[in-house]
Amino acid sequence: MRIAGVLETCLYAADLEAARGFYQGVLGLELFAEEPGRHLFFRAGDGVFLVFNPQATLQESSLPPHGAEGAVHVCFRVPAEALEAWAERLQAHGHKVTWAQWPRGRSLYVRDPAGNLVELAPAAIWGLG
Repeated sequence: MRIAGVLETCLYAADLEAARGFYQGVLGLELFAEEPGRHLFFRAGDGVFLVFNPQATLQESSLPPHGAEGAVHVCFRVPAEALEAWAERLQAHGHKVTWAQWPRGRSLYVRDPAGNLVELAPAAIWGLG
């Protein structure tokens, strides 16, 4: 048996409208499902990116309660040649970009409206194609 990849990942944000503005409006992710006050579900390449309101998901009764406090991290895969354009787009929307240099390339970091750390990077930084 072997893990084939990450199917979904999530971050938490109390202000889902601000999260929608960032992930849909700035990053351009396709919103495909939502429950007001609880969650936003986005397409992210071959996977799914979820944003939950932790005040709602910590009260779950049919699923295991879950949530997070403080900033967490997600990294979206982008082509290396697109990083500069992403930096310009993010800065044009008022987001501060921080660059990181890795042995196999570089990536950029930005904070979402909830303070989560969002990274954009080519797969090559992990030695992947």
